[in-house]
Amino acid sequence: YVENNLAEKTIELFNELKNPADVNTILLNQMKLDDIQSSIPIYLSAIKAVSQIGDYSKAQSIVKQIPVCLLVENQIPSALIDLWGKVGSVDEAKLVFDKIRQPNTIEYTTMVNSYGLNGMGMQAIALFHQIPRELLGEATYVCALNACSHSGLVGEARLIFKNIEMKTMRIFSTMIDCLSRASAFDQAQELIDEYERNHSPESAMYS
Repeated sequence: YVENNLAEKTIELFNELKNPADVNTILLNQMKLDDIQSSIPIYLSAIKAVSQIGDYSKAQSIVKQIPVCLLVENQIPSALIDLWGKVGSVDEAKLVFDKIRQPNTIEYTTMVNSYGLNGMGMQAIALFHQIPRELLGEATYVCALNACSHSGLVGEARLIFKNIEMKTMRIFSTMIDCLSRASAFDQAQELIDEYERNHSPESAMYS
């Protein structure tokens, strides 16, 4: 259901079950489960479905059903940070993030993105600068530049872009979008020209 953008159906199925762990019986050909961690994919699917809908009350309902022991397991924290960010509850996202002892690339990136989605560009950049260099990747740079773009922080975006050693097409496109939003069209065109000196034209840079 989730993979086919049927978020409402996913949530209906999740809520119909008296015990969320029972859904494994349906999805795993009635295999008997001995470990509660086997239900992690089910919770992840429910979280992703609510993220697609962006409904705060449904987010609360789903999160309340997740066993406490799973809140620090596997992909659950990053999924929850993403969920709270997409339903506009950055404080909840920050609470989840702050409980992570050693955030990984995905968790840092998701928190930066949550700030960016909610117009909190300065907070996004402050967190970005706290990320260990070895954990920085394309997605992290893109989220940081997007946060700058949506908050009008063109100067900060320029500094971030300047210090990126390996600039991918996505990174170029995001920076070009940031400059275009700020009506810096000449600078945006300069970046397009710079990229196309060594690469084929990309339609994403013109959209």
